[in-house]
Amino acid sequence: MVPLLSDGLSIDGSSAVRPAAVRDRAETLRAEFERRSNITPAMLHSVNEKGILISVSDAWLAKLGYAREEVIGRPSSAFLTPESRERAIREALPAFFRSGRSDNVEYQMVCKNGAVIDVLLSAVLDPGSAGDGPVSLAVITDVTALKAAERRLAEGEARYRGLVEDQSELVSLASPGGDLRFVNHAYARHYNLEPPDMVGRNLFDLIPPDARAAVAENFKTVCRAGGAIQVRNQVMTADGTTRWMAWTNRAVTDAQGRVVAIHSIGRDIHDRVVAEERLRESEARYRMLAEHSSDMVFQLDLALVRTYVSPSCREILGYEPHELIGIKPANMAHPDDAERVTKVLQSLLNGEVAPRSVINRIRHRDGRWIWVEAGLRVLKNPETGAPAGIIGPLRDISARKDVEDRLAEANRRLEALAAEDALTGLQNRRSFDAALAREYRRARRNCKSLGLLMIDADWFKPYNDYYGHPAGDECLRQIGRAIFSQIRRPADIAARYGGEEFAVLLPDTDEPGAATIAALIRRAVQELEIEHLASPNRLVTVSIGAAAVASFHDPVGPQRLLGEADRALYRAKDSGRNNVVVASTL
Repeated sequence: MVPLLSDGLSIDGSSAVRPAAVRDRAETLRAEFERRSNITPAMLHSVNEKGILISVSDAWLAKLGYAREEVIGRPSSAFLTPESRERAIREALPAFFRSGRSDNVEYQMVCKNGAVIDVLLSAVLDPGSAGDGPVSLAVITDVTALKAAERRLAEGEARYRGLVEDQSELVSLASPGGDLRFVNHAYARHYNLEPPDMVGRNLFDLIPPDARAAVAENFKTVCRAGGAIQVRNQVMTADGTTRWMAWTNRAVTDAQGRVVAIHSIGRDIHDRVVAEERLRESEARYRMLAEHSSDMVFQLDLALVRTYVSPSCREILGYEPHELIGIKPANMAHPDDAERVTKVLQSLLNGEVAPRSVINRIRHRDGRWIWVEAGLRVLKNPETGAPAGIIGPLRDISARKDVEDRLAEANRRLEALAAEDALTGLQNRRSFDAALAREYRRARRNCKSLGLLMIDADWFKPYNDYYGHPAGDECLRQIGRAIFSQIRRPADIAARYGGEEFAVLLPDTDEPGAATIAALIRRAVQELEIEHLASPNRLVTVSIGAAAVASFHDPVGPQRLLGEADRALYRAKDSGRNNVVVASTL
């Protein structure tokens, strides 16, 4: 007897004729199978040698939404998607009839309402007794939810890997002994290598010998304490020079709590460390000069008039001592400092403040203003204990003041650098996270709304692959400028969130207002007309998710706001990209 496929044709293409005895046998089998299948919760069906359904279980009918009279007598292939039907006829059924069984074959079945479910089908072939035709008995398992979860997991893993690979920080995963198991492209570029060339190497070979012990001790501390521990050390570059790096190391544990790897994120801080060292050296030099200079000692009476000045006034102020006696300090002080100097001196005599120092500007004999610091101490009458005047040393601190001013300016520059994304000039992720927490607290305290935009460059990885990383960097810079051009208020914050993703924080802005800004940004990026032949739009575009929090009766926290904007962004991407989706429509 030639076995038949589910469309009623035999494997060799001929028609099959079934005698009456076979029909009776099939009917008996169908009746018995139907009786048993009615009492089982499993999805079961039985198909005759022509691929015609002769029996189905109640669970089968309930899952697909049919009545029994709608399916009995129809080909089983009628309930498969076209793709599954073609694969069944071409591959699965010939193999089934050769072996007599199938195990966990993947199909997609179509419900009566048009919904498609993923299933696993296992079947055995009952060849029948003499003269009977073969009948297949199949058990079907709905794995739709499992398949959906697997797809979401794969998408999540792909997104995470993309974020890690695209960020500018150096990211690695190493054994507790330092053997590299993973590095991102930024890490490999630091050594002019590709990631596969780095895996398997020991990171201690990349560290100067005199720094290895400290790094090894840090790894031990991370393994003992867990959590994230920050450290900075020098590393050797491809050309043999050393550079300072700042690392955040975190222990990765298995299910039993054993440390199996060290996850590290690093950034280059060499220029900052060198600048700090130079500032320290400069400050030390000026401090040494100040400590070895001769102070001018002075004495004031109760009227705040000088009654004594030491000879060192010649070097400090250019005057002879007798030229300064009988003059009030305020008379030589800078106009902007004179009133403050008098108040400090008088309050000291009145006992309102403790002995202290005062810093102000005094005019030198040559006409220039110099910064001086005067130590102040009240002279008391030994008999009455009442204030009798003020005494103290005065020194020229112009050099120190200059160093402090430059140090303050350098610190301001360093703070700005620490908060700025080096590629785009926007705020970086760390600065944005701090701003989000700060603005959320302010909005909640003042009962104001807070808007947030999450922005992603469409098809950016294909852009990088097609045009190269330098062009990709320039593209991100232009997108950053376009975003910044559309936020007009000083309180608004634009940041590079990571890779090709940006974020905009909009204080005192509700969701419609945030959507308006998002639309302006989307248009501004599109109007850049940056060629992107790897994109269906042929131009660089962005997708934007907009969200806002306006009511704090049920506090959701800044992370909830971030999550809503992020979900809106992914809906915008799933909806074709180059559009704006607001969270309230999800």
